[in-house]
Amino acid sequence: MKYITNRIKILFYFSLLFLSPLYLYAQSEQAIEVKEAYKYVGETKIVCGRIVSTKYLKRASGGPIFLNFGRDYPNQQMTGLIWFGRFSEYFSYKPEKFLKRKSVCVKGYISEHEGKTQMEIRTEKQIKIRE
Repeated sequence: MKYITNRIKILFYFSLLFLSPLYLYAQSEQAIEVKEAYKYVGETKIVCGRIVSTKYLKRASGGPIFLNFGRDYPNQQMTGLIWFGRFSEYFSYKPEKFLKRKSVCVKGYISEHEGKTQMEIRTEKQIKIRE
């Protein structure tokens, strides 16, 4: 009987050791809504919402594309920033046209710029279109 009890304890601790990191990983991969993104500045998250407008400044340094989530600029809930001049090779489409008015989930590091929540997007692999 003592042998069985020890085996159960070993299995229990073994499962804690290996399953806890999987649980924590799954927790970090849960998507949040764009209106909640400001609460996670400094973290990498999956953020979901609608891109209501876009702006491509092709003549500006770095060729930035701004994806305005939730509401139109300057009241957007979050900005997706693509430095298209640097990262255009990682997109098979024109993000400013293709993503406009689409509901998407984007994965990346949430930061803040001039009091606004933003996420830099470097590749289309960070973006999933929601149906």
